[in-house]
Amino acid sequence: MNRRPLALLLLLASLLAGLLAALPAQAAKPKEGDVLPDLEAKAQLKPSEAAYLGLPEGAKGFRLSQIKAETILVEVFSMYCPRCQAEAPAVNRVFERLMASPQGQKLKFVAIGAGNSQFEVDFFRKKYQAGMPMIQDADYVLHKAFMAVGTPSYFVLRPLPGGKGLKVLYFHEGQFEDENAFFDEVLRASTQR
Repeated sequence: MNRRPLALLLLLASLLAGLLAALPAQAAKPKEGDVLPDLEAKAQLKPSEAAYLGLPEGAKGFRLSQIKAETILVEVFSMYCPRCQAEAPAVNRVFERLMASPQGQKLKFVAIGAGNSQFEVDFFRKKYQAGMPMIQDADYVLHKAFMAVGTPSYFVLRPLPGGKGLKVLYFHEGQFEDENAFFDEVLRASTQR
């Protein structure tokens, strides 16, 4: 019996097992109580966006904890995500409802374009008439800090004192099925202590 094919098969099986072991495990998803790092966002905010967030006009970057709000609703989106595109009108309506609600004065909304340049973020904003501030994350720095979630994903975050991070009060990955239920959940989470 020729042992060469058996040895080759065992070698290939060993290599495959090594490759599979080297692959990263499925990333954990954010959950309530997790603390995310408070990294600097690169941004070219319009004066109205800077005013809405309570940030100095003309700033080239900011940390989410610098936003003048008790809580922050963050959407992680991508211009190339068909679900983000389909959900954009509903997201816009949620933003408008938050702006009009009493709790919405204590909660600010910002969208992060995962892997998107400023041009791509501006294109998405214009095409879908998005009213909330939208910032680019071309190098996926914020996306990685937010545990590399899928798009769209939504967080309600509370900045911790002393710049110690952002506490997750709510996390939802994927499209929300019921706009009213999502709005209610965001308001509920934003009032947590």
